[in-house]
Amino acid sequence: MEFLLGCNYWASNAGTEMWKKFDADVIEKDLKILSANGVKHMRIFPNWRDFQPVIPMFSSRNKISHHCLEGERESENPYYLDEEMLKRFSHFLDICKKYNLKVVVGLITGWMSGRLFVPPALYEKKLFTDPLALYFQQLFIAGFVEKFKDRDEIIAWDLGNECNCMSTAENRFEASSWTALISNAIKAKDTSRPVISGMHSLELEDSKPWRIQDQAFFTDMLTTHPYPYWCMHTRIDKTLSVRTTMHATAQTKMYAEIGKKPCMAEEIGTMGPMLSSDENAASFLRVNLFSLWANGASGVMWWCSSDQEKLESFPYSVQCVERELGLMNSKYEPKPVLKEIKKFSNFLESFAHDLPKAQTDALCILTNGQRQWGVGYMTYILAKKAGINIGFEYGDNPLPDSKLYILPSVNGISFMNKKMFDELKKRIANGADLYISLDNGIISEFEELTGMRVVDSYEAAEQFEAEIGKEKTAFSKTRNYILQSVGAKVLTYDNTQNPLLCVHSYGKGKVYLANFALENNLADTHDAFSKNYDIVYHELLGKDLGKYPILINDKNIFFTYHPGKDCDYAVLTNHSDETVKPDIQFAKDYKTEKVLYGDQNKIAPWDACVLKISKTQ
Repeated sequence: MEFLLGCNYWASNAGTEMWKKFDADVIEKDLKILSANGVKHMRIFPNWRDFQPVIPMFSSRNKISHHCLEGERESENPYYLDEEMLKRFSHFLDICKKYNLKVVVGLITGWMSGRLFVPPALYEKKLFTDPLALYFQQLFIAGFVEKFKDRDEIIAWDLGNECNCMSTAENRFEASSWTALISNAIKAKDTSRPVISGMHSLELEDSKPWRIQDQAFFTDMLTTHPYPYWCMHTRIDKTLSVRTTMHATAQTKMYAEIGKKPCMAEEIGTMGPMLSSDENAASFLRVNLFSLWANGASGVMWWCSSDQEKLESFPYSVQCVERELGLMNSKYEPKPVLKEIKKFSNFLESFAHDLPKAQTDALCILTNGQRQWGVGYMTYILAKKAGINIGFEYGDNPLPDSKLYILPSVNGISFMNKKMFDELKKRIANGADLYISLDNGIISEFEELTGMRVVDSYEAAEQFEAEIGKEKTAFSKTRNYILQSVGAKVLTYDNTQNPLLCVHSYGKGKVYLANFALENNLADTHDAFSKNYDIVYHELLGKDLGKYPILINDKNIFFTYHPGKDCDYAVLTNHSDETVKPDIQFAKDYKTEKVLYGDQNKIAPWDACVLKISKTQ
């Protein structure tokens, strides 16, 4: 599937009421502007309340006799779908066809922008488990997909908009059973298109209802909705900061690699001018487009198509945050973010083929007991600043091969099952390297693995300092492990003369130990990346000029290297507010064949450069 570039769409005149207040002229005006400005794909929503407006009909003693549609209309089809709404949706697809726009359809749209849109017959039902709710959802899917499966404008089916907000799942079995039911209902009618998750805020552990692994098992593509305003560990820095502009990339890559399915940033945005100027929003989108594309995302869709500050229906009558999020304003004028989409769309057309997969240097293993998203997120940024491109895995899953494994901020008494831990030790003994940082975790066979003995320990809320790479670094500890070397080399001591950074030979490999929870600390530290914490990764894990044909000597430039059959590519993204003149060093026999985007001699703030790399002979 091509890179999905575009936006989430609601008609500019009506927002979530677009199907009730259907205006083909307005929709055509919207789509003409969007298409002319590079939007290729849209995610659209047949509002569940409108398309299946089922109400109960009661007999004596408050018993339900049967169901019909609002207005006490008998349904004209066995799916309880409103025929007029189906005609309007068909007309909408006709307009999409005219402007060559492809759509992803969010089927069970019962939640949207802070409001439920549920058929009256299902009010106050548990929508993931109630038999009546499941019955009508399956009818909706069967009738709608059957009706529109032959329309070429539709490229994928989405389960629905953030359905994990639509009702409460008590455990992972309820959540995954519902996902399986809806996904299978779609595939029973159409096996030609992928089924996309549509969910956000997924987690890893069995105790959580909505898990990455379960969504991946039952769908074909995962989704992230990475807004800085809403997401933990992101909102503490400015919209234009390395933390915030790496959020979407880190989360999307984490979902994809742990779920073993493609993943796209299905919704992204800065949540309006009260939080960030239009110009900053454009810069935010620009660097995210290149970063997500380079790091393997399947697409990016802005939220949403147009501003809605003039709308008076709920949720817009209540939710101030929903009113000014568009690619164009209420005067139909393209905003700076839409111009960035057009620019990136033009670049993709000139690139004209798939970008080869980026080379990966290390594997970050997320484990039980830690704040997995925050720890993984910080690990990703630290590694990028050290010139290391990492992948992700969950500690209870089989381990992919890697030359370097990263176990960040180990916490808790059962961080990793024994089978996988033994396999990890075997990999290190056979020549791979391992980095461990300690939070408040229990690691069996710690002394054998690290060459350090725990003399004593205590829970700490203390600040420490150390000199790392000739720079003084401050940090805190959750638990202070007082260590003694029994074979490891101590590289750095803290200001209490307790070993802080150590290295130990384990078989043919090396084990690097950081005696503090660097990654977990940074998750809640404002403006952390303006400081020198990444020096720990530089000093312990380092850079090897030989691993890439090019080396970029600037911490603000994150790059990916993409080996291809006939040539290679490098994508450089500038995650700073300064123009950077990158010091690019080429390995022997390599050169820039062509600059495909930007300027390799100077990269503007929050911008990128794309290089075609070839051998000199």
